Amino acid sequence: MIIAGGASREAMHRARDRVLVVQPDGPSRTGGELEAAVTGLARALDKRGLRGRRVGLWFWNSAAAIEAHLAVEWIGATRVPVDPGAPPAEAAAVFEAADVDGVVVDGAHLSGAPPGALLHDEDQPLAAAGSLDMGSVSARATALLYPRVAAEGDLVAVPISYGNWAAAMDINASLYRSGAYGPGFDSDERFLTAQQLMHGTGMTGTFPFLQMGLPQVVLRRFDAAAVLEAILRFGVSATFFVPGMVTRLARLAADLDRRVAPPLRRIVYGGGPIAVEDLTQAVEVLGPVLVQTFGRFEGGWPLAVLGVDDHVAIARGRSGRARSCGRPIPQTELRLRPIPGQPNGRGELCVRNAMVVSEFADPDGWCGLGDLASLDGDGYLYFAGRLDGMINTGAYHVYPREVEQTISAVPTVRHVVVRGEPDPTWGQAVTAYVVPSPDAPEDLIGIVRAECERRIARYKIPKRIHLVPSLDAVPTY
Repeated sequence: MIIAGGASREAMHRARDRVLVVQPDGPSRTGGELEAAVTGLARALDKRGLRGRRVGLWFWNSAAAIEAHLAVEWIGATRVPVDPGAPPAEAAAVFEAADVDGVVVDGAHLSGAPPGALLHDEDQPLAAAGSLDMGSVSARATALLYPRVAAEGDLVAVPISYGNWAAAMDINASLYRSGAYGPGFDSDERFLTAQQLMHGTGMTGTFPFLQMGLPQVVLRRFDAAAVLEAILRFGVSATFFVPGMVTRLARLAADLDRRVAPPLRRIVYGGGPIAVEDLTQAVEVLGPVLVQTFGRFEGGWPLAVLGVDDHVAIARGRSGRARSCGRPIPQTELRLRPIPGQPNGRGELCVRNAMVVSEFADPDGWCGLGDLASLDGDGYLYFAGRLDGMINTGAYHVYPREVEQTISAVPTVRHVVVRGEPDPTWGQAVTAYVVPSPDAPEDLIGIVRAECERRIARYKIPKRIHLVPSLDAVPTY
């Protein structure tokens, strides 16, 4: 048993007079103010019978979003977040499939939220007076149900336990302090939350920084110009991006001839490698600040780190490790499970650590990730593809079945195949091959795209849609 939210509450209390959350277009929060807001919201949720239950969350980045995530944790409940860019149909499908007992949203999502959703944002905070019994919760209870696919009424999700979450917080804090995420970490660090909170940034930056009692700047969403301004205006020293965000920031900084290091000391990024040409420009413009992480929510984030020195070496022409995910972190065991038909030295990546989700683990604690990988003689890890067809867009993971179901709902679509295809910018691009029925209209591609925009998040929508006469005409590669 552990005290739900005990570590974050203690950190806020210690930092009660220090500003912990800065919003460029809104009020800041000291540790004491943040603790009071989370306590009030947690008390309101508790009074509505949500202690220990499943609570859906639908927020753009904000102080209110942080408060909502923490409040659900503090009452020992399970948070079920939905990407803020998802259309209402997708959010409803996730909440229904997850069988949530309540939903909390910000004002931007209230009109599309399920009936009875609770509003909590800057203008209308949800709070109840009185003290809050933090209580204890089993370390095996689910803290975060991370949704991947909601299709045909079924939910594919990762049930991250309270024990897993606590381990991830401690491990990421240790990686910052030890220098694995770049040298020179100290008490003046300031994190930038620009990727949406429910994804990798929450686990690797936003919440570890709060638990360390260190401040951060919160942007509603990623915008390269807003990021550049925030870094320089607020002295941001660390952030978490996906590869496309790194390249966009580097190109803007190059165009404007602006330098961000210092104050920026570390950009931790995940989701895939950066092309050598783009990486070289990023190191030249942003400085020696890049750190790649490799991880999976079911196995832990991170599992491996490609450090600052490796990135500098790649930028200087030693590009042999440009496709590497880095070396395993000290806190995880790693091995390759042989797969028939794969070349020698390549197998399924399996890990064992305190972050591994038990539902995905063997009885001995090893978790097979479904990733094909290899290791070189120096212990560097190389990703070689997926066993299950999951598409890695360089930012988020997309499951073809969900996209295929969405496109199949168009009446004049006879068959559809969705897969990831090589893309120089994203690593893989979601690509759909559609077999139209004889009475299909000429603008079928536009109709398919519109249906996708109505039902699934933008990052899942195919970047390429091809009409083919039959599935036999789908090209192989």
